[in-house]
Parts: sequence; structure tokens; C-alpha cells
Amino acid sequence: MKIFGITGYKNAGKTGLMERLVSEITGRGLTVSTIKHAHHRFDIDRAGKDSYRHRAAGAQQVMLASRHRWALMTETPHGNEAPLEDLIAQLSPVDLVLVEGYREGAHPKIEAYRAVLDHPLRAADDPTIRAVASDTHLDIGQPVLDLDDTCAIADFILAQVGIGAVFDTVLMVDWSAANAQRTQPKADAIWYCVARDGIAGPPVYCRSRQEAEPQITAILARERAAGRRVLAGFDFAFGYPAGFGEALTGSTDPFAVWNWFAERVSDGPKANNRFDLAGEINAMFPGVGPFWANGLKRDIPHLPRKGTARTGQTLPERRQAETHAPRAFPVWQLAGAGAVGSQVIMGLPMLARLRDHFGADLSVWPFAPPDRPITLVEIWPSLIDDVVKETIPEGRIKDAHQVQLLAQTIARMDAATLAMMFDAPATPEGWIFGLTHKEALAHAARGTMSGSEATS
Repeated sequence: MKIFGITGYKNAGKTGLMERLVSEITGRGLTVSTIKHAHHRFDIDRAGKDSYRHRAAGAQQVMLASRHRWALMTETPHGNEAPLEDLIAQLSPVDLVLVEGYREGAHPKIEAYRAVLDHPLRAADDPTIRAVASDTHLDIGQPVLDLDDTCAIADFILAQVGIGAVFDTVLMVDWSAANAQRTQPKADAIWYCVARDGIAGPPVYCRSRQEAEPQITAILARERAAGRRVLAGFDFAFGYPAGFGEALTGSTDPFAVWNWFAERVSDGPKANNRFDLAGEINAMFPGVGPFWANGLKRDIPHLPRKGTARTGQTLPERRQAETHAPRAFPVWQLAGAGAVGSQVIMGLPMLARLRDHFGADLSVWPFAPPDRPITLVEIWPSLIDDVVKETIPEGRIKDAHQVQLLAQTIARMDAATLAMMFDAPATPEGWIFGLTHKEALAHAARGTMSGSEATS
């Protein structure tokens, strides 16, 4: 069963919101049960009734039943409050259990907030709180919903728990430009993870691009055939700094660059021509560069080994997106620790083939709206690097963990949060998903892991 909580201070509107949510969600054909935490002694029985007399006589449990309903009352004489997990276990299976209170629980929650109470927000320090339902505007770097907009809050909750999410399936891919790797999984190779209905499966290791591309294509084809909406993220730049594409292809269309590389990149398990191709591109431009870092032992005409050897460059060193990500490496560097340039050259041909294969069923953001059965986005896992370090299990390869964490985080995002992540300029240079919302993305990732159902 899916579990979601409503928390907040007294008189913040929790109970009213719970009542409206039950009506809204059951009205959509889903089954809902509720659990409410009380801070005081309570009794649902009345003195003098037979069931009350049974309890007063010392019965540990008393069941009261009729043809309309039944109730089980259990005494906790020593004041040992039953754990929430034990209470949930007593419930019959339903689609969703809504929990009021239990703010210390690890389950995901929405915080109800009324400005007139002037209480501090718990959301700032509690990663299990995924959003705030407020009667006033709040600028807190995470989703804020209208406390009276029951429909939007219900949408948010159902998306968070994987019921009716905006994207049915999320595929995250950590790409590599290296030649074929060993059978034994390793870092700096290709890893991908699929999250479906809000739950991430195990990360998958691929030895080579030749092994990974058919698997990725098959996943997208299978999900499309099943009528499922897919968001697929790849960790390399979808474009180059302004001016490069038009100078290379004569067109401002970013896909012209994709097709240019697809026609010229030669790629095999043991060798590819990315360094030679970069040298050929450099020869088309004035000066020395823009590409640099020849990773081969042999010299390559026009391709310097050091960035400082470049001269007479007229192209920007970075894309506009990378001005918001100072730790990101420029796409011109092809080799060396942290270099991403080779991934771009070896990744764009694959994306071009995906576009050809899926046609009108596929869109590429930010070049087009994310409104097709399949949407491709550029990702940068370093946006959640702090959360990756906090949550990575001992002995797990970082690349594997971060694709799984990112897949599950995005798979559980509601429409409002996704809209925030997609709010970016439609530049032909491309853009990184969630780039200017790093804190909100990290907050969502921490909340995902606090109640994670991801498998290892």
C-alpha cells in the first residue's frame, strides 16, 4: 500500500484537508484508508455500554461488530504507543493510506500551513516533507500548493506515491565514451536505471555503447507500445556553445549537429574516431581549437593536448547553462579527469538515431515541449551530488547509485515540481534538467531516499 502523510501545527487545517482529500481521491475510483494521531487520551466507547464494561474488566482487546461495521479496540496500558508500521499492518489493502500527524515518521508528507498561526515551517529541516499546502505565498525553494486547491494537492500526492504520475516511466542513463569494458561492473562505464510507477528498479551495467543502445531503444519501444509516457535523461550536453552549430553545419537547428556527428562518427567496441574527428573539426575553425586533449599516444593534426595550446578562438568556452554550473567541464575537453567532450561526440549520434526511430512520438527538451510519449532531457547528476554522497550504500559504485536515485526522484515528481524543473530557456545550446532548481531537486532526492522503495 502507498503511504502519504499530512502534518502541521494545531489548527493549520490538517483535518479539513484530510477530509477533502479522502473525498477527492475516492471520487477518482481509488480506495483510501486513514490513520490519525492523537496527542491526548481518547475513547470511542461510552461508559455503561457492554463493550466498555468488557474493557473495564480487563480485556486486552474488545471487538464491537454489526452488519454495517466493526471496530477493534486495543489497550496500551503501559503508555507504549504502537509504531505507525504496526498500525498500517492492521489495515486491509487499499490504494492509499493517508496519515494525519506522525510527523516523526519516515513516510512522505505535505505540511499544512496557515499564515495567521505564524509558526516556523518544518519543511525547511525535514526532507520527508515534499511540499507545503499554504493559504499564502511562500518562497521556499520547493513546491507550494494552495491549501484550498484539493485537486492539485491530490494530484501531487498521487504522483509522489506513483499513482497517476506525470511520467509513467523514467529512464536515467550515465553515458561513457570509453571502449568496451570488462564484464565485471565498474565506474566510469555506462549505467542506466528504469523507474516505473514511482519505484526504481536495480541499476543496469553495460559494457559498451554497442550493448547499451539496443537496450535503451528496446525500453523506449516497449513503454511506448504499452501506452506509458517516458522521460529519458542522458548525462551529456545536447548542444554546443553559441555559434558552433551554425559554423559547422550552416544551420541553427541543433539537430543538424546531431545528424552531422551521426554521419561521421565511426564507433566500435575497441576503437572509435572521436579524436581524429575533433581534429578535423578544429581545422575548419580559425586558430588552434576549440577541441583539445588528445587522449591517444599518437599525435593528431590540429588537436592540441593541452587547453593552453589553443589560440585565436572566437567561440565561447561554455554554454549559457554552464554559467549556472561552475563545476561543469566545458564540452571542448575530450580527455582527462572529469572531461565530458568525448561523451557528447559519442552520445549525439545515438540520440539522432533515437529521433529517427521514434519520429513524432519523441520530443527533445528544451528544443521542444515535453508533450510527446517520449521526452529526452539532458541531466547532470552532480546537481544531487551531496545527496548521492549522503545515501550511497557501502561498496556501491557511485554511477550506479546516482542513476537509481535520480530516476526514482524524478519518477515521483508531481506536475507542479516538473513544471518548475522544465522552466528554462529554449536555447539551441541545450539546457540541463533542473539546473536552476538545484536545492529543490536535492530536497526531492532526500525525501525520496527517506522513504525509498528502490531496490539494490
